Amino acid sequence: MSKRGGESTAESSFGGDDAAPRVSVVVPTHNRAQDLRRTLESLCEQTLPVNEYDVIVADDGSNDETRSVVDAFAGRLRLKYLFQEDLGARAAQVRDNGVTRLRNAGARLATAPLLVFLDCATLAGPDLLTAHLRAHTPPGVPGRAIAGYVYAYPPRKVDDPDYAPPAGLAEAVRTLTPQQVADRYRDEPRFRDPRHEEFEKVGFDLGGRIFPEELFWSSNCSVPAVDFWAVGGFDEDFRGWGLDDVDLGYRLARNGTAIQVSLDAWAIESPHERDGAVNFAGLLRNAESFFAKYRFAEPSLELGWLVLQSPTEPALCTVEVLSRRVADWTRDCAGRTVTAELEKAFESIAPDARVAVLGAGAVVPAVRQSCVLADFDRQVVDRLVADGAGSRHDVRHNVGVRTALPDNAVDTVVITSRLDGLWSDFGPAILAEARRIGTREPIRTADR
Repeated sequence: MSKRGGESTAESSFGGDDAAPRVSVVVPTHNRAQDLRRTLESLCEQTLPVNEYDVIVADDGSNDETRSVVDAFAGRLRLKYLFQEDLGARAAQVRDNGVTRLRNAGARLATAPLLVFLDCATLAGPDLLTAHLRAHTPPGVPGRAIAGYVYAYPPRKVDDPDYAPPAGLAEAVRTLTPQQVADRYRDEPRFRDPRHEEFEKVGFDLGGRIFPEELFWSSNCSVPAVDFWAVGGFDEDFRGWGLDDVDLGYRLARNGTAIQVSLDAWAIESPHERDGAVNFAGLLRNAESFFAKYRFAEPSLELGWLVLQSPTEPALCTVEVLSRRVADWTRDCAGRTVTAELEKAFESIAPDARVAVLGAGAVVPAVRQSCVLADFDRQVVDRLVADGAGSRHDVRHNVGVRTALPDNAVDTVVITSRLDGLWSDFGPAILAEARRIGTREPIRTADR
């Protein structure tokens, strides 16, 4: 056993050969010994030969029989055990970001080119590791992150009184193999992955989605180690439940890693208690960190912020629905310029006024001011920059629902007719943002 800075690690002896593993499975846990036992048991029954993968259990200071459960699998699995000591007064603060911290710590112990993250209490189907490997061809080569299918994961609205897990599921996962459970419940709608309909809409090809990272969940996923560390792993600034996996997916996607789904790499979420109110509070807290970090750099982030302004937990993939509306309007108004209406608007604006334009379009009239120019069309933004507008103006890829500008950043906000097709969905939010960042009542050119 090695010990460092409150952490200790141990590696079990294993009767197989010493060849380097092809896959490293990271399982974080805290005081869930019996759930962990079932997860490790499922990992013993993989079709992938046991000498081709290792399992890293990352323990966040458990004081139950977790260590003895891990020890019981010595000789059956190639195991590494990472234990974070109970840090007394600091324990609650550290545990608040324990899952992201432990996933990263577990990944640092991994030697395989492919990382699989599996939650404690998530039972691996027999082909899970084989399927994850197959989805990365060849294994470990950069370019793809896989969201594995998760049966029986409860809907995000876990306090919904109309939701109940399939009858007998809790007993089934205790007494049957994952394959037997899947065979028994596969046709039960409540047993399906809650993302199933979203997967189905794009033919299970997430390349057809605008915001695929919304469906990248760490309960069952895989990513080449080189891609994982290229973006810094999980962000340990996230606290509690929610968005840490979406955040990882966002950075992976922006770094050129395609996010895809594998139906064959399936697992089953064991029923266990969840505090929906606490989880939603954590989601909102992490959302603040998420949006602050990326500074509303694109429309999907603005829309994500808007969705979370609802007093109740939003439906799954609302961001994708709203992003699709923006994409549709972007196509419909391609080529629309607003030069004439901007010239008319600037006639009533003082030459020294600070101005932001929402829906700026690709051709901006000559004005004295250095302005904020925002447009929802990525191609328009790129053209503005290519034509030199970025050297004089602050060019941003935004709808205008929410920007990173501070309160009262400008004197006047001009809202052009390029936003007309989005007004029924986002008009009130755009006006509210214009009033937040501007000191005067905004000018809407469609009203002139």
